[in-house]
Amino acid sequence: MKRIRVEVVKGPKVEAMVDVNRLRQALTNLVDNALKYTPAGGSVTLSVTAEGTGAALRICDTGMGITAEELPRIWNRLYRGDRSRTEPGLGLGLSLVKAIVEAHGGRVSVTSVVGTGSEFTVSLPRDVAAG
Repeated sequence: MKRIRVEVVKGPKVEAMVDVNRLRQALTNLVDNALKYTPAGGSVTLSVTAEGTGAALRICDTGMGITAEELPRIWNRLYRGDRSRTEPGLGLGLSLVKAIVEAHGGRVSVTSVVGTGSEFTVSLPRDVAAG
């Protein structure tokens, strides 16, 4: 069993009109990946903030990170980076996340540093989010 600290950062209330089941599926994939690729003793932080364009949910981890070469390809269906192949999975999770978020009129992005971790941001536009 890995001991990973999970923190939920409370902020101001942000509401969004979403398909709860689909968005839950997308967020579950992102959190599952964060936990899967973060080593023992690491941390995963979730936060929601209001932004000028709506709402943003961030999942930050202290995992292995993603190389700059792999970043553009992680959203492709069935893509698995070389370093992720030792973990279970089919390479469908992030393509599903992207499809769900875009179906909500939003976007998903990532920043990552190898050996430091990744930050995934799900942004929902003003016409979807209200708060």
